[in-house]
Amino acid sequence: MESGCSVFGTAIFCKEVIPVGLFYEADKTFDDLMKEKKNFVFIGEAGSGKSEIVLNIANKLAQQTGKKVDLFDLDQTKPLYRSRDMQEDFAKRGVNIFYQDQYLDAPVMVGGVRVSLVSDNYTLLDIGGGHQAAKFAGAYSDLLSKDDAVPVYIINPYRPWTKSVDAIDGTMKHILGSMRLDHIYILGNPNLGYATSVNEFMEGLDRIDELLDGFTIVNSACVRRDIYDEVRERTDKSLVPLDLFLTYSWVD
Repeated sequence: MESGCSVFGTAIFCKEVIPVGLFYEADKTFDDLMKEKKNFVFIGEAGSGKSEIVLNIANKLAQQTGKKVDLFDLDQTKPLYRSRDMQEDFAKRGVNIFYQDQYLDAPVMVGGVRVSLVSDNYTLLDIGGGHQAAKFAGAYSDLLSKDDAVPVYIINPYRPWTKSVDAIDGTMKHILGSMRLDHIYILGNPNLGYATSVNEFMEGLDRIDELLDGFTIVNSACVRRDIYDEVRERTDKSLVPLDLFLTYSWVD
């Protein structure tokens, strides 16, 4: 960044020239997008909180709209926190979670994605931050580039892969290139874990703004529901309250 330029996303970026359209619908809150879109692709490095966010969004869409919600767990990295682990519980909530078991590290495809993307129901793809999963998602780039779809990149400033613009830059270029997409929506998630304090959350919000200063404005962020009220009084950003569905007994 010393030169003032970076390969940000899919185009050379200098502070004087912002790539047109890279940051998709930056003027809209994530709540706005949930009212306008039906297909969502969630991207995030390990530990970003992506799977927890995906589960919350799926649950909210099902409860508020009564429509069918399909959640496809395409994450090939087999992280400790997996949306697929909630399959039975979420079926009762009106959310169908689809995944394919893996053998060792062999990449696998999950069936039914294209059918869901063209249907009337909501479709959420949890693809992780890996190259292989992004390539799989790229098979549906013709549908994911339509107006009813939005790729969402989760930024958690407390994770090692998102501590600098260069790190974010590299991941975005890699993922968007693999998916054959040229725009993305940024959703903040400044959380250290299930015990993140209000002050830690606010510090994380400031880090996100500092990281992306001059590039885009992040106007929406996810926050744990039990500190939502306190945080709401300290920021004008749109907040997405989260319940912790993936808090396992061994965390303590």
